[in-house]
Amino acid sequence: MKTRITDLVLDCCPANIDIGEYDDELATRIIDKVQVQLGAKNQPYRIKKIPRAFLIAAVLALAFGTVAFAIAEYTISLRKPSVDEELVSGFRYEEVVDGKVWNSQILAYPDAGMVFTFTCPEETAHTPEFRCFWLPQEATEGITDEQGWTKRLFCDSGGIIPYCISTIDSISNGLQLILSGDVSVVKEEHLGDWELLEVTSDCSKLIYPTYDRANYILLFQKTTGYLVLISGELNMETLEHIAYEMEIRESDIPKVEHTGGPLIGTIDLARG
Repeated sequence: MKTRITDLVLDCCPANIDIGEYDDELATRIIDKVQVQLGAKNQPYRIKKIPRAFLIAAVLALAFGTVAFAIAEYTISLRKPSVDEELVSGFRYEEVVDGKVWNSQILAYPDAGMVFTFTCPEETAHTPEFRCFWLPQEATEGITDEQGWTKRLFCDSGGIIPYCISTIDSISNGLQLILSGDVSVVKEEHLGDWELLEVTSDCSKLIYPTYDRANYILLFQKTTGYLVLISGELNMETLEHIAYEMEIRESDIPKVEHTGGPLIGTIDLARG
């Protein structure tokens, strides 16, 4: 025997229930808040879509609850520098020891093709980590624990870099990440409260190109500010396969606090 959800809640809410259009982003926000109440806040995040049945159950659970939630959303924006503006520049901190910043400097990026800027309403206490359930070939660098969790995996295949996966642990308000070359956006997709951003960079016209083209996938969670970067010389479809077969969670590694203003850095695929 099948029972309609609308029949179950008829006594509580006599009006007809209109679920409306499916909103993936709203769904995951609601689910996250319900999980917080249930004590499941720091469970691994799997990059996948949420079943509609789970959405309906979460909506009802929230509707009959008594706690109001405030949602703090982290954002990522991107822009292409114009030829008329000044060089993209900012502070970069090389090392932090015992809470003190060493080797701080101001860097300029004349070859900047895209600037990713972040807003963070709150600072997260710990950094993210990930584990992969599929890789096109074995990593040549990077250490995982017994369960496969890590913060960096790198593959060097005879002078070609098929992929590099890493967490970006310096996310703070006003952070700028630079990508060099002629950068084009391939896809922007929302998977719950995750934003999947795919870009490709043509580096063939740079003065000292180390490769002609590289592809990048940024996985950004808008409720925590976690960022994982997948880059490589493999095609975008293969990098996507990596992204959809991985989990991301909060690690027990505290986030380093920086002082002195917003940071700047580069996410260019590196060799060596």
